Amino acid sequence: MSDQPQIRSLKEGSPFVGILLAQEALFKTSAKGSEYLELKLGDASGDVKAFLWDVRAIEGDLEAVQADAFLWVKGAVSSYNGRLQLKLDKVRFAPDAEVGDFSRFFPVSVRPVPEMLQEMDGIIAAVKDPWVRSLLTALFVGDPALREAFAKAPAAKSMHHVYLGGLLEHTLSILGMALRACEHYPDLNRDLVVAGVFLHDVGKTAELSYQRSFGYTDAGNLLGHISIEAEWINREVGKIPGFPEELRLQILHIVLSHHGRLEYGSPVLPKTPEALLVHYLDDLDGKLEVMFRAIREENGSGAWSPYHRALDRMIYRTRWPKAESVQN
Repeated sequence: MSDQPQIRSLKEGSPFVGILLAQEALFKTSAKGSEYLELKLGDASGDVKAFLWDVRAIEGDLEAVQADAFLWVKGAVSSYNGRLQLKLDKVRFAPDAEVGDFSRFFPVSVRPVPEMLQEMDGIIAAVKDPWVRSLLTALFVGDPALREAFAKAPAAKSMHHVYLGGLLEHTLSILGMALRACEHYPDLNRDLVVAGVFLHDVGKTAELSYQRSFGYTDAGNLLGHISIEAEWINREVGKIPGFPEELRLQILHIVLSHHGRLEYGSPVLPKTPEALLVHYLDDLDGKLEVMFRAIREENGSGAWSPYHRALDRMIYRTRWPKAESVQN
């Protein structure tokens, strides 16, 4: 199946035969009372909605057709409301042995993980405050399991940086902007900002599952990443004798307020300059990644992207060239 087309390269009217990972699988009943199958299928290049209108066309065990399963599908590419989808004729469960290389089904960061980890270590080593440096070193350098998870996890289930390595890439992207902001606003506490950026999403390593598809763990659904990382911070701070209480409170405040609004899941609003900065840069980086992804998408045509729920708008795809790319 290595020669099957990627989802990103699908064209309306083209046939499709191959194996895809079922991110969602729902058996539904139509208005006429007939049962059909609605799927969200993915590979490393993206995902696509798919429909099998007659469940009798499922070969083998119907119960095996479920989320996180690999499925062999046959059908054709169609379009609905400006989005491509698959109209399927046949579906069956595909065992792992038939799938072969799993890496074809999981999107990954374009930045090499070793390169990103080296950048992370350099930023931590440059922290001047010994308490902040000790806390970050204990979590991101001294805990091999957390370090590995932080390098592998996506930044979200479906909103932004939804690929392996996405959390680390997102964190470093915010850090790049944050360090420039600290130069522009000298009253900001640089080390406190760095701590807040590193810690604001670290709980997503436990909130999200990313072994076969991207979803939420039981702990993620029950607690959420903000609660998880607040507990981790308190635990690690307790292991560092003499850690200043005021510093613990300031770091926790950045973490607890980084969603910016109570209705978005933060129990408190940002009430320090450092917390306000981390909130806005986190929000900015996530939204820009969504926009750039919409512009790069090949799964569609025209000047406008399909409607994006994450931003509550369509994205204008036409780009004015940078000055250095314009020939005189």
